[in-house]
Amino acid sequence: MPGASVTEPRPSLGLTAKIFLASALLVVAVLGVTFGVTSLEANRTADASISGALVAARRAVEDYLAARTRTLGRASRVATDVPQYRDRLLKRDRAEVLDQADDIRDLIGAAWVLVTDVDGILMARTDYRDQYDRDLSVAPLVANALSGEQTSGAWLDDVQGTMYIAVGTPLQDRPGSAPLGALVASYQLEDSLARAIGQATNSDVVFFSLDTLNQPVVVGSTLPGSAMQAALRSAVVPDSLAADTGGGRAVWTELEGQHLVGMAGAIRSPGGDLRGGFVALRSREAELAAFRALRRTMLLAVGLGVVLALVFAFVLARQISGPVRRLAVATRRVQDGDYSVEIEVGARDEIGVLSLAFKSLVEDLREKATLVDYMMQASGGAPTQQMATAQTTDALRPGSVFAGRYEVKEILGAGGMGVVYRAFDRELQEPVAIKTLRPEAVSGGHVALERFKQEIRLARRIAHRNVVRTYDLGEVGGVYYLTMEYVEGTSLKQLITTRGKLPIAVTLTVGKQVCRALEVAHGEGVIHRDIKPQNIVVEPNGFLKVMDFGIARLANPPQGKGLTEAGVSIGTPDYMSPEQLSGTELDARSDLYAAGVVLFECVTGRVPFEAETTWALVAQHLEEPPPDPRTLNADVPEALAAVIVKAMAKQPADRFASAVEMHDALARIG
Repeated sequence: MPGASVTEPRPSLGLTAKIFLASALLVVAVLGVTFGVTSLEANRTADASISGALVAARRAVEDYLAARTRTLGRASRVATDVPQYRDRLLKRDRAEVLDQADDIRDLIGAAWVLVTDVDGILMARTDYRDQYDRDLSVAPLVANALSGEQTSGAWLDDVQGTMYIAVGTPLQDRPGSAPLGALVASYQLEDSLARAIGQATNSDVVFFSLDTLNQPVVVGSTLPGSAMQAALRSAVVPDSLAADTGGGRAVWTELEGQHLVGMAGAIRSPGGDLRGGFVALRSREAELAAFRALRRTMLLAVGLGVVLALVFAFVLARQISGPVRRLAVATRRVQDGDYSVEIEVGARDEIGVLSLAFKSLVEDLREKATLVDYMMQASGGAPTQQMATAQTTDALRPGSVFAGRYEVKEILGAGGMGVVYRAFDRELQEPVAIKTLRPEAVSGGHVALERFKQEIRLARRIAHRNVVRTYDLGEVGGVYYLTMEYVEGTSLKQLITTRGKLPIAVTLTVGKQVCRALEVAHGEGVIHRDIKPQNIVVEPNGFLKVMDFGIARLANPPQGKGLTEAGVSIGTPDYMSPEQLSGTELDARSDLYAAGVVLFECVTGRVPFEAETTWALVAQHLEEPPPDPRTLNADVPEALAAVIVKAMAKQPADRFASAVEMHDALARIG
């Protein structure tokens, strides 16, 4: 009850601790998962980066060797095109040929140069100076040169265990003429070349030749050759390399703390036979160095983040638990009947939304409590049910059983549509209201009856606490009847008749609940057409119920006839909109006009238009502007008066667009 003492629970860290612990665990879990995923992704990225770098390095080594070979070939061609050089190379004096070969070697930067005559017989060789008169015509480089074609390829020196890339160039006195001999120049695949390529490609490079057992032998390397020898034998597969399927990633053993990954390429003779190859190497540790530095930084950041997250989680937990604890205290007070609690709405977060919803709920309960108190005062302490005397048939006399299932208890009232009874449904074991329909109300032929049935189907879909549920339409012995939810309460009309104008707070409660009922009905496509205090019942718990959804069409003239058709029942014109009175097409805004008239009557105790005849009353609704309720009740707030006047605008376009909009306008008042 208001003013009751409610003991506030002592502050407890139970909820705070739970939120804090959950938040901390969540933060640690998220950071741990993030770090783990980042580590996996970094390793995957490093492997992909190494693979891409190895492919690029292998291509770079191949391009470097090809460029070096082309340069040597062009230099050899230029040197042999000089007549003086060529003539000296073709002399029979071996010492002179050897001297010229030395000059050409130095000029073109070759490792060694050899010269043969037109038959392929060795005339001079700068590396093995004592050799001559050897038949080299079967060597592919010499044979191709003597056929007039410049070619290149691997050249193995089995004596010294070295490997060269050599270029064979024909000696011709003019382009296209028959070769007069051959010149072979070479450069060595050695450590210095490997280092030069390694600097250009930012990789380690190892050159190797194949011995007589087809095993790789290191001939040049940026890394220690002895350490690489065993790794080459276990990692390089000559057959795969010869088939040009080499170059796939190979895992190498650790070398000086480095985990190396290599990709091999082939080096072939002019005839295409495999003579050796090279391996481009990348250090996995070097690729991951940046990540490992980042990982150390991340570990520090994660540690700092966990500490900050724990502090933040603790503060957040207190911010969450404080408002929740206050809402719990307020809930207990409301449960004890104290609706005077004040709910603070702070931030726009979830707690703020919850506080706002709870505040709205308390205000709603407070309004209903005000309405209940007012009803109790009006009825002398007990809610009443409007009664009316009416003629009834024997089938519906109290104590009889109607339609084989309804025990008729009493007559509740009578109106333009028929008589309303309170009955008990034997099949469902619950009370119901039965409204019989006068024969003339359902006259009009099969089409009119089908249209009425469709209205009832739509009305049955309306399920809301502010709407009296329509259950079924039946017919017994030519008598049509409706079964509806039984509501025990006081009609709004009776409340106004007995008490006069209602308090502003009560009027606002009535208006908002009527708008809620219209909102759900209009959402189902149902227009009431007969909103009036007689069709609004106030229950003892403060809820309003709007009755007769779906059947008001029968109490109104057919569309297009208005009030001009003789003998047409026109219902209650005090609450009808201008378009309904004139017989034009109706929409949901017609119900809002009637709701405005009801609110006018609530705050003034009378309807806005009064006349001695029906036609004069209709003319006022059609032509006169709605009066300001403040002229009859100075206590009406200006905002409420504006809502009422807007709802009663002559043109539908000047009214509220929907029941929701009208409800929100009333809610802003209080």
